Amino acid sequence: MSGSPLNPPPLLWSDKLVLWFGRGFGSGQVWVAPGTFGTLAAFPLIWLLKLAVGEGSYSLSIYYAVATFYFLIGIPICRRCEQLLGKEDPGEIVIDEIAAMLLLFGPLDLDRLNIVTGFVFFRLFDVKKPWPVSWADRRKDPFGIMLDDVLAALYTAGCIWLTQRFIGPEIFDRFSHF
Repeated sequence: MSGSPLNPPPLLWSDKLVLWFGRGFGSGQVWVAPGTFGTLAAFPLIWLLKLAVGEGSYSLSIYYAVATFYFLIGIPICRRCEQLLGKEDPGEIVIDEIAAMLLLFGPLDLDRLNIVTGFVFFRLFDVKKPWPVSWADRRKDPFGIMLDDVLAALYTAGCIWLTQRFIGPEIFDRFSHF
Protein backbone atom coordinates (compact mmCIF):
# COMPACT_ATOMS: atom_id res chain seq x y z
CA MET A 1 0.00 0.00 0.00
CA SER A 2 2.53 2.58 -1.12
CA GLY A 3 1.23 6.08 -0.58
CA SER A 4 -1.11 5.34 2.33
CA PRO A 5 -0.86 7.49 5.48
CA LEU A 6 0.88 4.61 7.28
CA ASN A 7 3.32 4.04 4.44
CA PRO A 8 3.98 7.33 2.59
CA PRO A 9 5.92 7.15 -0.66
CA PRO A 10 9.63 7.91 -0.38
CA LEU A 11 10.64 11.50 -1.03
CA LEU A 12 12.40 12.39 -4.24
CA TRP A 13 15.94 13.74 -3.88
CA SER A 14 14.66 17.13 -5.07
CA ASP A 15 12.05 17.18 -2.29
CA LYS A 16 14.70 16.25 0.26
CA LEU A 17 16.83 19.14 -1.01
CA VAL A 18 13.89 21.56 -0.79
CA LEU A 19 13.20 20.45 2.80
CA TRP A 20 16.90 20.77 3.66
CA PHE A 21 16.99 24.38 2.44
CA GLY A 22 13.56 25.20 3.87
CA ARG A 23 14.57 23.81 7.25
CA GLY A 24 17.71 25.94 7.28
CA PHE A 25 20.16 23.08 6.68
CA GLY A 26 18.55 21.17 9.53
CA SER A 27 18.49 24.00 12.06
CA GLY A 28 14.70 24.24 11.91
CA GLN A 29 14.31 20.65 13.06
CA VAL A 30 15.42 21.49 16.60
CA TRP A 31 12.57 20.58 18.94
CA VAL A 32 12.54 23.92 20.75
CA ALA A 33 12.67 27.43 19.22
CA PRO A 34 13.40 26.46 15.59
CA GLY A 35 13.21 30.11 14.51
CA THR A 36 15.97 30.98 16.94
CA PHE A 37 18.19 28.22 15.62
CA GLY A 38 17.34 29.22 12.05
CA THR A 39 18.43 32.76 12.85
CA LEU A 40 21.71 31.45 14.25
CA ALA A 41 22.21 29.32 11.13
CA ALA A 42 22.25 32.52 9.07
CA PHE A 43 25.53 33.78 10.54
CA PRO A 44 27.87 31.29 8.83
CA LEU A 45 26.10 32.06 5.55
CA ILE A 46 26.48 35.79 6.09
CA TRP A 47 30.17 35.35 6.83
CA LEU A 48 30.72 33.13 3.77
CA LEU A 49 28.84 35.52 1.49
CA LYS A 50 30.79 38.52 2.78
CA LEU A 51 34.01 36.57 2.31
CA ALA A 52 33.01 35.54 -1.23
CA VAL A 53 32.06 39.02 -2.46
CA GLY A 54 35.02 40.71 -0.79
CA GLU A 55 35.32 44.44 -0.43
CA GLY A 56 35.06 46.97 -3.17
CA SER A 57 32.69 49.23 -5.01
CA TYR A 58 30.46 46.42 -6.27
CA SER A 59 30.65 44.02 -3.34
CA LEU A 60 27.51 45.28 -1.58
CA SER A 61 25.57 45.11 -4.86
CA ILE A 62 26.68 41.52 -5.39
CA TYR A 63 25.90 40.69 -1.76
CA TYR A 64 22.36 42.09 -2.09
CA ALA A 65 21.82 40.36 -5.44
CA VAL A 66 22.61 37.00 -3.80
CA ALA A 67 20.56 37.82 -0.67
CA THR A 68 17.60 38.94 -2.79
CA PHE A 69 17.84 35.75 -4.86
CA TYR A 70 17.83 33.76 -1.61
CA PHE A 71 14.68 35.62 -0.52
CA LEU A 72 12.95 35.08 -3.87
CA ILE A 73 13.84 31.39 -4.08
CA GLY A 74 12.53 31.06 -0.53
CA ILE A 75 8.97 31.71 -1.72
CA PRO A 76 8.60 28.56 -3.86
CA ILE A 77 10.66 26.60 -1.31
CA CYS A 78 8.15 27.58 1.40
CA ARG A 79 5.26 26.59 -0.86
CA ARG A 80 6.76 23.16 -1.58
CA CYS A 81 7.68 22.59 2.08
CA GLU A 82 4.09 23.32 3.10
CA GLN A 83 2.90 20.75 0.56
CA LEU A 84 5.43 18.12 1.63
CA LEU A 85 4.77 18.60 5.34
CA GLY A 86 1.01 19.02 4.98
CA LYS A 87 0.99 22.13 7.20
CA GLU A 88 0.49 25.83 6.71
CA ASP A 89 3.56 27.88 7.74
CA PRO A 90 5.27 25.06 9.69
CA GLY A 91 7.62 26.31 12.41
CA GLU A 92 10.44 24.09 11.18
CA ILE A 93 10.67 26.10 7.95
CA VAL A 94 13.27 28.75 8.74
CA ILE A 95 14.49 29.83 5.31
CA ASP A 96 12.59 33.07 6.02
CA GLU A 97 14.74 33.85 9.06
CA ILE A 98 17.92 33.14 7.13
CA ALA A 99 16.87 35.29 4.16
CA ALA A 100 15.95 38.20 6.44
CA MET A 101 19.26 38.02 8.29
CA LEU A 102 21.17 37.94 4.99
CA LEU A 103 19.37 41.11 3.90
CA LEU A 104 19.85 42.76 7.31
CA PHE A 105 23.59 42.20 7.53
CA GLY A 106 24.49 43.40 4.02
CA PRO A 107 25.95 46.76 5.09
CA LEU A 108 26.84 45.72 8.65
CA ASP A 109 30.13 44.50 10.01
CA LEU A 110 30.06 41.14 11.75
CA ASP A 111 31.23 42.55 15.07
CA ARG A 112 29.95 41.66 18.53
CA LEU A 113 27.65 44.65 18.84
CA ASN A 114 25.92 44.05 15.50
CA ILE A 115 25.64 40.29 15.97
CA VAL A 116 24.19 40.52 19.48
CA THR A 117 21.82 43.44 18.81
CA GLY A 118 20.85 42.01 15.43
CA PHE A 119 20.07 38.60 16.87
CA VAL A 120 18.20 39.85 19.96
CA PHE A 121 16.12 42.52 18.23
CA PHE A 122 15.34 40.32 15.23
CA ARG A 123 14.07 37.52 17.46
CA LEU A 124 12.03 40.04 19.48
CA PHE A 125 10.35 41.53 16.40
CA ASP A 126 9.90 38.12 14.77
CA VAL A 127 8.13 36.78 17.86
CA LYS A 128 6.13 39.89 18.88
CA LYS A 129 5.25 40.86 15.28
CA PRO A 130 4.46 44.59 15.49
CA TRP A 131 2.59 46.09 12.54
CA PRO A 132 3.32 45.63 9.56
CA VAL A 133 5.12 42.38 10.50
CA SER A 134 1.79 41.05 11.84
CA TRP A 135 0.03 42.05 8.61
CA ALA A 136 2.49 40.06 6.51
CA ASP A 137 2.25 37.11 8.90
CA ARG A 138 -1.56 37.03 8.55
CA ARG A 139 -1.28 36.62 4.76
CA LYS A 140 -0.71 32.88 5.33
CA ASP A 141 0.96 32.40 1.97
CA PRO A 142 4.63 31.77 1.09
CA PHE A 143 5.25 35.43 0.23
CA GLY A 144 3.85 36.47 3.63
CA ILE A 145 6.01 33.84 5.35
CA MET A 146 9.10 35.41 3.81
CA LEU A 147 7.97 39.04 4.06
CA ASP A 148 7.16 39.14 7.78
CA ASP A 149 10.79 38.30 8.60
CA VAL A 150 12.14 40.94 6.22
CA LEU A 151 9.91 43.51 7.91
CA ALA A 152 11.15 42.34 11.32
CA ALA A 153 14.68 42.82 9.95
CA LEU A 154 13.83 46.42 9.01
CA TYR A 155 12.80 47.14 12.61
CA THR A 156 16.01 45.45 13.70
CA ALA A 157 18.07 47.65 11.38
CA GLY A 158 16.63 50.71 13.10
CA CYS A 159 17.48 49.29 16.53
CA ILE A 160 21.02 48.48 15.43
CA TRP A 161 21.44 52.02 14.15
CA LEU A 162 20.17 53.44 17.46
CA THR A 163 22.44 51.10 19.42
CA GLN A 164 25.48 52.11 17.36
CA ARG A 165 24.59 55.78 17.59
CA PHE A 166 23.79 56.04 21.29
CA ILE A 167 25.46 53.11 23.04
CA GLY A 168 28.27 51.98 20.79
CA PRO A 169 30.70 49.09 21.09
CA GLU A 170 31.96 50.40 24.45
CA ILE A 171 29.14 48.50 26.12
CA PHE A 172 30.94 45.24 25.34
CA ASP A 173 34.25 46.60 26.57
CA ARG A 174 32.65 47.43 29.92
CA PHE A 175 31.54 43.84 30.43
CA SER A 176 34.39 41.99 28.73
CA HIS A 177 36.40 41.56 31.95
CA PHE A 178 33.70 39.33 33.51
